[in-house]
Amino acid sequence: MLLDVIRSLGRRWYVLVAGILATTALAFGAFQLTPPVYNTRGLVLLLPPENAVPPGGNPFLALSDLDLPARLIVAYFQSAPAQAAVEDRAPDAEYTVAIEESTRGPVIAVDVTDSSPEGALETLHFLMDDIPIQLQRMQSEVDVPATATVSSIPFTADTEAEQDDSATIRIVLAAAAVGLVATGALAFTLDGLMLRRRARRHTVVEEHVASILDTSTQPTTVVEGDHLAPVSARVRRSVP
Repeated sequence: MLLDVIRSLGRRWYVLVAGILATTALAFGAFQLTPPVYNTRGLVLLLPPENAVPPGGNPFLALSDLDLPARLIVAYFQSAPAQAAVEDRAPDAEYTVAIEESTRGPVIAVDVTDSSPEGALETLHFLMDDIPIQLQRMQSEVDVPATATVSSIPFTADTEAEQDDSATIRIVLAAAAVGLVATGALAFTLDGLMLRRRARRHTVVEEHVASILDTSTQPTTVVEGDHLAPVSARVRRSVP
């Protein structure tokens, strides 16, 4: 079966050439339509209020009760007003604000994806700067005393956006695979149709030739006096 396919493709090489050119154009178009994106990431750490840390104490040892404030911040940035604010600044940006599950403390992870490295970094800085603002606003609305106010600090943030070509590669490979499969199927199908057409044509010609030969080999009869005799049985009379 594989050998038959290879032979069919070899006989229809011109279909392969045209298909490869079309596949190249298809893959290039897919590349143009799906350019690479850029990712950035930052972490924000919530700190306990002053009255939760004893004099001379370490605030990092009093982080266990800050999970709820962290989740409130995450919930806000998942809301429609927060998403609209980001969309107004960066229409092409996509972001995620979530609890960093790799740690046990109140660490908020900010992930941003944008079509340009500058846009990804600007959106990351905007979100990380907005977290302490929203944290302060939430506590001010319920009249939290200054000594009981939870604060935050930037824990880490990317200084350069990372280029992500994975989606582009997947689309280009998919386009190339579709083009090559379609080319092979077309060449194989066309070859089968042409071979069957050629076989039918040969059959018609052979039948026509056979009918002519059968007609030419049948004996021809002529009148010899009062009876019929085949031409092949006639005796040519000599002329005196």
